[in-house]
Amino acid sequence: MAQKTVEVVLAPGLFTSFITEKPYVVVVVDVFRATTSICAALDYGVKAIIPVKRIRHARFLKRLGYIVAAERNGKKVRFADLDNSATSFFQPQFKGKEIVYSTTNGTKAIKRSSGASEIVVGSFVNLQATADWLKKTDKNVLIYCAGWKNKVNMEDSLFAGALSSLLIHDYDFTTECDSAKMTMQQWDMAKKDVMGYIENASHRNRLRNLVDDELMNYTFNMNTSNIVPLLKGYKIVPAKTAQ
Repeated sequence: MAQKTVEVVLAPGLFTSFITEKPYVVVVVDVFRATTSICAALDYGVKAIIPVKRIRHARFLKRLGYIVAAERNGKKVRFADLDNSATSFFQPQFKGKEIVYSTTNGTKAIKRSSGASEIVVGSFVNLQATADWLKKTDKNVLIYCAGWKNKVNMEDSLFAGALSSLLIHDYDFTTECDSAKMTMQQWDMAKKDVMGYIENASHRNRLRNLVDDELMNYTFNMNTSNIVPLLKGYKIVPAKTAQ
């Protein structure tokens, strides 16, 4: 049996040029803050996340009675019930609910990944759980960094390096992708002081007044969740409940 491959797409504009062969799984990552928040929400007990690309779609679903989490440029949109911070989902009234979710970068990346066999959501909080799940799927892996407005960012590529390292060094995947190799080198350089490394990220500076120490600590506290969010139809649910 051929080794399964890992490829990293560093920014949305490069997504049209990937070479990974089918069948493949896309791992969407938007560390600040969409994919971390989706993991947090499902881990806390939210029943499902409904990702939508456009604000007008989120507003329409709000009128139908859905709870809506939505942001643009890091700030909560006016009609939304909550923003996209992970800790915002830690409210008892959200347990068992389905929440509509729209963000600047992350939900767009999820929607663009529709050609994959499966789409899952990755973050540092579920890094190991994601790697374990990918091993069991026995498919090639494409790590899709949502970036920031079609540009590469440090935090998403750092996660791509961490996940690629786990898959290649621990689970016998292989890669001929320079982006994967570059991000693994980035991870090797940063892993002893991830918080210090991320302080240099431009998106960290953009969100400095919106992401407090509690949220930063949650975002980079690795392997606190065993949830692997999986897109099933038009909803994101825990993979273990989607079988």
